[in-house]
Amino acid sequence: RDYLHYIRKYNRFGKRHKNMSVHLSPCFRDVQIGDIVTVGECRPLSKTVRFNVLKVTKAAGTKKQFQKF
Repeated sequence: RDYLHYIRKYNRFGKRHKNMSVHLSPCFRDVQIGDIVTVGECRPLSKTVRFNVLKVTKAAGTKKQFQKF
């Protein structure tokens, strides 16, 4: 996920991003790169995985987006 972070010392914004470790259930087999997914918090599934995919929305040829639930 991409976002802007304000740096007070330089009086401008810097780009930041985060990668999330998410469990993709076998029922979501047709997920492609560029699809928009909604994730939700769950119990720890492994050392780094604490989120599950809840919903997959097919990409409509637009740029990357994130959706709140």
